Amino acid sequence: MEMQQQKLDELRFDSNGTVILKNNNVKSDILPQKSDEMQRIITIQGNVLIEGAVYGEKILIHDGPVEVKRSIFANNEFHVDTSTKGNLLFWETVASSDTISCMAALATTIFGADVNAKKISLRNAFVGGSVIADEITLDHCIVMGGVFGTNRITIHNSICGTFNSQETNLSGTTYLLYPSAFSVEPIKATEDMKLYNLSITDLMGMFRKQEPKKGTGKILMDLHSDSQRVNMKDDDGSMLLLNSYSVAGRVLVADLINFDSLGNNDLINCASLSSQLLKEYTMDDPEGNHIPLSIQNISRFFHSVLDGTIPIPEVDSTIPFEELKAYYQDFSG
Repeated sequence: MEMQQQKLDELRFDSNGTVILKNNNVKSDILPQKSDEMQRIITIQGNVLIEGAVYGEKILIHDGPVEVKRSIFANNEFHVDTSTKGNLLFWETVASSDTISCMAALATTIFGADVNAKKISLRNAFVGGSVIADEITLDHCIVMGGVFGTNRITIHNSICGTFNSQETNLSGTTYLLYPSAFSVEPIKATEDMKLYNLSITDLMGMFRKQEPKKGTGKILMDLHSDSQRVNMKDDDGSMLLLNSYSVAGRVLVADLINFDSLGNNDLINCASLSSQLLKEYTMDDPEGNHIPLSIQNISRFFHSVLDGTIPIPEVDSTIPFEELKAYYQDFSG
């Protein structure tokens, strides 16, 4: 935070149940103590650090920088203005009974854990956990976990671990960190959409500014040849028929590669567990410089991958089996 902040040990809400925070360091939780405080509105106008948990009927962010170290819950709405600038860092879970909207293209937004609501819209955001809602819209986002939509998900130019929804809409370029993703209905995609899988990409090596290991890279997926209908058991024991989109069978790498040797899970875990780690771990680049495995550095790395600043070699899916096997001899466990 660049500007000086006034420390607040106690908040004062006006007669309308609203508090406006600007240039403040709030040392305590912002939580209702009585039933008539449940409808309070929290408005943040920039340069605010909140060290506790936050609850409000509405939580409105008009400008950054903003940092909240504990969980956030907005009963009705968590909203970030589209004109918001600066760094927005929410270390723990952000949830709402209704809507979460963070479509600020000029802000650098990081959610350190899950984002959960009925309807979620995110742009230019990094999520260390999963995004869970009835309806989800992602534009130029990184989600290290899963994108799980009860009804519909719409993804444009984003990276996600995996996804699962009743209806899935893809446009631009989408990357998957895990081998498979699912959709009850067949994926709807624009003509220019490309779907890549990064499960055999040397992400940790590139994070350390090394040349990627031979034979690793992104795999271009085909929505027709890389899909099949599968039955999965729901929590209540009922069977659900859905479409599985996977590269595992096509490239036959499951028994040929030691995924731990790539270190991708370490990178993903450091992002998803950032708020719980007792210390910050580092990796060394080829020149011996220490690179902190912070959620900020991981976010910058994946956005560079998404934007093409860090290019990823493409693995040719037509490589003969014997040649493919030779590529992965160094990784066999």
